Amino acid sequence: MSVNAILAAVQFVVDQQGQQTAVLLDLQTWDSLRYLLEELAEDERFGQLMLAVAGDEKFVRETAWQEYQAYLTDSEP
Repeated sequence: MSVNAILAAVQFVVDQQGQQTAVLLDLQTWDSLRYLLEELAEDERFGQLMLAVAGDEKFVRETAWQEYQAYLTDSEP
């Protein structure tokens, strides 16, 4: 469900004066919103991880390829 679809599904609870006091979502919309928020949090954590390892050792060209091949060999059952 897209953000626009979520926003279109929002219903408002109003008081006796017609003032909006709460937002009501059906369960499908709530699940979609919760999923989007979890994805955003995961993306943020990934960005933080990338910043944390930015200064780590880097392999270039042939060395990177050799390290990758060694990783694949080590991870094979």
